Amino acid sequence: MTGVPLVAFLLPLATLCGASAPDCKDLVKPFMPEDPKLIFGKWVYVMGAGDPLPYHQALESMKSSWIDLSPTSASHIVTLRWGDHCFNRCILGEVNATVVGLATMFRKNLADHKGHILRTCSDCLLWTDTFRNGDVTGRFILQFTRSGQIDPKDVEVFQKQVGCLNFPENIHKYDGITELCPDDKQTAE
Repeated sequence: MTGVPLVAFLLPLATLCGASAPDCKDLVKPFMPEDPKLIFGKWVYVMGAGDPLPYHQALESMKSSWIDLSPTSASHIVTLRWGDHCFNRCILGEVNATVVGLATMFRKNLADHKGHILRTCSDCLLWTDTFRNGDVTGRFILQFTRSGQIDPKDVEVFQKQVGCLNFPENIHKYDGITELCPDDKQTAE
């Protein structure tokens, strides 16, 4: 999306359930799924937060969003495509990202991005993104699911993660009504 680097890829298909409630250290520890292939495919944005405040407010312009992750011939490169419905129009884009250890890095809209996957609900993808454009820095935490729906108990865990990372507590949510932007590559196949 324009001005708001919606960058979320790499799926944590592990749940945060256990005998006791996880603490902040466990909730925000980056990880990589045992089978990285599980991250590939289409994801629908369900909620997120930005920091500092102007980036959080920028999420309000986003009415719906999807991302699609696919492998490339290079094992450490992932292609990220997106369709963001914001400012009353669809904005489509594509970028290649380099995966190094648990971090993913790429350049988009003149900004350098570095992100990580966090553990989240099954069939969900939770991405933290820190970016820099000259002297300007910001960050996002973005929750995606395959369906665009999320269980209320998983929203509670997400809210705890938002708090642990000191993001604004009033999270932005996909309204579930605005249609997703058409995927021109999907219809061409």
